[in-house]
Amino acid sequence: MSASPKRIDPSIIAAFIGVCGTVLVALISIFANRLIPETPQPQQTLTFPTWTASPGITPATITFTPVPTDTVQPGEPSSTPAPPTFTPEPTFTAAPPAIGSDWANGCISMLWRPYPETVQPPVINNCLSEPVNLFFAADGRLTFLVNDRFEDTQVYGMFAPLPASGTASVKAFLRNLQDGEIWMGVFAEPNIESQGMVIVIPPGDVSNRVLVQKTMPGQVEIQQTQQFAQNPPLYDVVFEFGNGAVRTLILRDTVFDAVPVVSAQQWLFVGYQVKKGNNRIDAEFLDLVITGQ
Repeated sequence: MSASPKRIDPSIIAAFIGVCGTVLVALISIFANRLIPETPQPQQTLTFPTWTASPGITPATITFTPVPTDTVQPGEPSSTPAPPTFTPEPTFTAAPPAIGSDWANGCISMLWRPYPETVQPPVINNCLSEPVNLFFAADGRLTFLVNDRFEDTQVYGMFAPLPASGTASVKAFLRNLQDGEIWMGVFAEPNIESQGMVIVIPPGDVSNRVLVQKTMPGQVEIQQTQQFAQNPPLYDVVFEFGNGAVRTLILRDTVFDAVPVVSAQQWLFVGYQVKKGNNRIDAEFLDLVITGQ
C-alpha cells in the first residue's frame, strides 16, 4: 500500500467556497436592509403638454351655468316655496225626490215641511225619516192612523212648495173618521196661521160626507158642498192657484169661488186636525199631482 495521504479534488473545494460566499452575501444584505433606513422615493410630477391654437382658430369659451339651489344669496330677501295646490274632485249630490212621486218610492221627500215646526225628523238619502206626524209613504200613498186622546185642538200635517201658478190635485181616502178632521189647502207660508184656504172633511160616516171651505187664519167657514155618497169613500180635490188667488173644484163637479192667497211662494198643505178628547182617524192621501206654468 502507498504511504502518501489522499488529496482532495480542487474543484470540490472551489464549489464549496462559492456556496459559502453566496450565503455570506445574502446574510449581509438582510442585516444591512434592517440597519439602513428606507429612503423615500421622490414623487413623480406629471407634465401635460400645452395646447396652442393654430393661427386663425379661436378657442371656444365654456360657460358654466350654476345649478339653482334653495339657498338665498346674502342680501336677497328670503322666500318660502308655495305649498302644492290640490284641486278637490267634484262631488255630485242627488236631487231630492219630486213632491208626489216620492210616495211611490216609499219616501217623504225632504222638500216637505212638517207642521208643527217643532217636528224635525232626520233626513236620510234626501227623505225624511218616517213616521212624520204619524205619516208613512208607500205605493204612491201617504197613510196615517190616529188613535189617541188629546188635551187640546191641534193641527198636524205637511207643507210642500208650489210653482208660481198651476194646479195641485189630491185625493183623500177614508177608512175611519171619528172626532177628527181631514185638511187639504193652500197657504201663503208653511204655517196654518198665515193667509190661506182649506177644504175640511168633518167627522162622521166616511161614505156620506160634506166638504167645507174655510179661510185662514181663524177657520172662517165660507162655503160647503152637498152631502156626497161615495163608495168607496174617495174624495177628489183640485186647487187652481196663481195671481194671488186659489180656486177649488170638488169631485170635478162643485166649484168654490176663488179665495185670495197673496204670496210669491204658495204652499200646499195635507194633514188633519184633532179635537180635545178621543180621536180616531184612519185615512190616506193619494194621486198627488202638481203642475206648474
